[in-house]
Amino acid sequence: MKKLVMALCVATLPLMMQAQSEGLLARKAVTAASADMKTYTAKGAVPEVDGAVVFKDVIAAPGKSKEDIYAKVAQWASLRYEPNSVMGFYTDPNFFKNLEFSRVKEANKENGKIQCQGAEELIFSIKPLAKNYTQAFYLLDLDVQDGQVGFKLHTLSFNVDQGEGQFVRETAEDWISDKECLSKKGTLRRIPGKFRIKTIDLVNELKKEIAAAIN
Repeated sequence: MKKLVMALCVATLPLMMQAQSEGLLARKAVTAASADMKTYTAKGAVPEVDGAVVFKDVIAAPGKSKEDIYAKVAQWASLRYEPNSVMGFYTDPNFFKNLEFSRVKEANKENGKIQCQGAEELIFSIKPLAKNYTQAFYLLDLDVQDGQVGFKLHTLSFNVDQGEGQFVRETAEDWISDKECLSKKGTLRRIPGKFRIKTIDLVNELKKEIAAAIN
């Protein structure tokens, strides 16, 4: 009997090792999408407008008409912000898991404005039977015009895990801003720092996806 048990353990060892490298048994922490920490520690990496955290940019689509760009952006938004949807594996840059509150709030073809309500998980790491994550909430305003899309992500907040299933809502201004997240030496504070990294990665990924959709 002991020999049989030993044989079964040896036979299942490769499967156990594989399980620990992916999925819920993974031991490897989710790392920043960019290896250059200056991306996250630079002052202004989390920009503010009148004291509020606001990420703004313009995504170019040279030679494309407003109508063409709008159709593609609207299609992208409807898929990206579908409630209770999941895309990819948690280590992928484009991974997302939407909550039930995620949705497209406005899509106006006439004025070219689309507003998306983001409500999703941001995963920091996954260990054996334990997931380290936050829930992020934000608004994304897209302004479609000939040859470009205006990008504005704002009203950002997080559910911060306090342990034992308890969460506290923190605004981006009080959690990942330069004042709150950077030490006097210019390094990231340990806990809010991981929120800052995941937020910047999220913003960059969203802009990348929109650029791919319209070009």
